[in-house]
Amino acid sequence: MTAKAAMKPVTFGGCYGSLHLPADDGATTGMVLCSPFGYDALCVHRGWRDFAEGSTVAGGIPVLRFDYPGAGDSEGNEEDPQRFRAWIDSIKAATQYLRTATGVTRVILCGLRLGATLAVVAAEELGDVDSLILMAPVIAGKRYIRELNMQHQSWLKTPSGRAAVQADDDGRAVGAFGFQLYADTLEQLAAVDLVQRERPPARRVLLHDACDSAPMRQLIERYRGHGASADVQIFPEYDKFLVDPRFSVPPRRAFDSVLEWLGFQSGTPATPAVEILPPAADARIDFAAGHETPVVFGGGRYVGVFCQPRCTQERAPAVLLVNTAGAHRVGDGRLAVLMARRLAGQGIASLRMDLGGLGDSLHHEDSPTLEAMYARHSVTDATAGVDWLMAAGHPGVVTFGVCTGAYVSIHTALAHPRVVGCMSVNLPFFFWGGPQTKPGAHHIESSQVYWRSIRTPHKWLRLLTGRANGRAIAVELGRRWYVRLTSLASSPFEGRLGVNTSTGAIRQLLMDLERKGVRTSLVYGSLDAGLDELAIRFGPNGSELGKLTNVTAKILEKVDHSLFSRTAREIVMAHFEEFLQERTLHAGRAVLDATDLHMSSLRRMSIQTGPRKAVR
Repeated sequence: MTAKAAMKPVTFGGCYGSLHLPADDGATTGMVLCSPFGYDALCVHRGWRDFAEGSTVAGGIPVLRFDYPGAGDSEGNEEDPQRFRAWIDSIKAATQYLRTATGVTRVILCGLRLGATLAVVAAEELGDVDSLILMAPVIAGKRYIRELNMQHQSWLKTPSGRAAVQADDDGRAVGAFGFQLYADTLEQLAAVDLVQRERPPARRVLLHDACDSAPMRQLIERYRGHGASADVQIFPEYDKFLVDPRFSVPPRRAFDSVLEWLGFQSGTPATPAVEILPPAADARIDFAAGHETPVVFGGGRYVGVFCQPRCTQERAPAVLLVNTAGAHRVGDGRLAVLMARRLAGQGIASLRMDLGGLGDSLHHEDSPTLEAMYARHSVTDATAGVDWLMAAGHPGVVTFGVCTGAYVSIHTALAHPRVVGCMSVNLPFFFWGGPQTKPGAHHIESSQVYWRSIRTPHKWLRLLTGRANGRAIAVELGRRWYVRLTSLASSPFEGRLGVNTSTGAIRQLLMDLERKGVRTSLVYGSLDAGLDELAIRFGPNGSELGKLTNVTAKILEKVDHSLFSRTAREIVMAHFEEFLQERTLHAGRAVLDATDLHMSSLRRMSIQTGPRKAVR
């Protein structure tokens, strides 16, 4: 018999959440999941959802996962004051919402990394938490702050990090991979040491550790000394879980061990049958320039957040924001949320959605991997988002995406007749050929990076000592030159004598966008590897695109590939706003007017001539 579960988007106290409901009502116990901070939350989002669904099926209990204030889809920004306090209060609000919405009387808190630390403080203040699960908890705040800073310094040494310029925060912020903690939060976090706290947070505590560490042993002894029932288990899959969202593997053994500790059946289906329920009519997140509502569409397959401005520009197209690689709809550095709310201030509505198999949307059964999902279904999924915006009353749509999202954006722009504009940022390829997505695979940088490295002695030292994979670099650079030369040689014969090349197909793609009248902007950071693909097909910096009216290429300084830098995000958002105002809004209205005129003409012809008889 197939396991059943349901998931419902919810909002409470300015927080966005997902409530997982068992098939049968009447549960007396429920669980709140407390997410980690920042990039960790992106990494574990899909696995965290799997755990919620598995717990609902195995234990027959409702489970609530949610975004903290200033994070994910919730209200506020990370630089707002008193984030640490707001996060603890939001956990307390989540437990109250779970009790009210489901009728449970006993609550379990389960936290991961910084979420585990927050769960401890919240549980102490609540005083009635039944059980507490701490997965790889941050035991000492000062150590965690140092860890974030080390991650950031390590990224700055990469070509992408060197290409970016960080926001001038005067040393007030610490963070990594696009997410930051600010002064008052850092001060409050630095004062946290779980070992030194005076009383146990719950009567039963389970701790998961990546290894047998002295701080964890001290914490266990502390809890037991205060009379709590405390157990510890090893978290062997930790290093495969908290990694790049593309590669993150849900730790099923760890999750099963948690369920067994709670007294539930383990070994639940990896992907139980899930029904996504529509949100309540009053579910919404308010902010200064408008409000957001969770939406479920496509026959209950897709989940998204619709951002509506207080004052909408007349006849302005809406914006569709799609996923980047394995990250869910909020985007790296929370870019999609920041952009949506910024656009609302200019009267432009937007939908940020999860493609099938990502975030909260349903899996495609025939596409178990990320590459298969993008290759087979991503454009079809995105066109469903365009259809939803059209049904909501918007006359046209502009698509936006970064990296793999840029690929989806550009192909959706061609696939749907009502897409009038498209911005693709750091597009790695024009047609899906399967990017390097194996963990640990050597990443080949932009040719510009290697040309600059020639003048750097320590780069030669890395190459000669084997710390850089010279063979892989040489093979890839050789491939790029070969493709460029063969493209130039075959260009005069393209389509003749049976000569058809990949460059010809790419040129045809952009020519089709040109003829359709879709304002298309290809945007790249100055050291992005996607520039090589652009140069191979259209000359240095896309110089050959100068012949086109609707398709342009733009190189932006200080922009890293994933927009981890706050400065990079600001630059890209400002460029997108300019693109919308100067090119797309007016041109889009003209295209839509022409389309409407053409459709009206066809309808009149149909009325005048009546249905045509079949020709036999």
